[in-house]
Amino acid sequence: MDWLLPALAWVAGVLGMVALWSVVSLWLRSPSGWLALVAALDLALLLRLSAMPPGRARAWAAVAGTALAIALGYWFHAAISMGLMLGLQPVDSALRLGPVLAGELLRHATSAWDIAWALLALPLAWKLAR
Repeated sequence: MDWLLPALAWVAGVLGMVALWSVVSLWLRSPSGWLALVAALDLALLLRLSAMPPGRARAWAAVAGTALAIALGYWFHAAISMGLMLGLQPVDSALRLGPVLAGELLRHATSAWDIAWALLALPLAWKLAR
């Protein structure tokens, strides 16, 4: 049962970051790629506070959680952008959004900085969690 608290912390970290990312994205009307760094910090800190033993497992968990938070954050940004135009709720829009449309919306909305922040967040999560 030593894995239960870290697993719950991982899920809470990912879902919490997606919620935060969605709110900031909606408020700023941009993908807010800089939140990838916040996701890395959040996942590493939550895994450390949940008493997950240091090492490769914690580092991989932080990287995987950060990558998932980034992917879902961008997905929800595209869903919110499209859902606002169609009058849909964010979750309903996210469930109906297809990968091609999401990719096109994100291709037009993201900048090189957004991609750079996402790529920088993964090694940061590894370093902080290790």
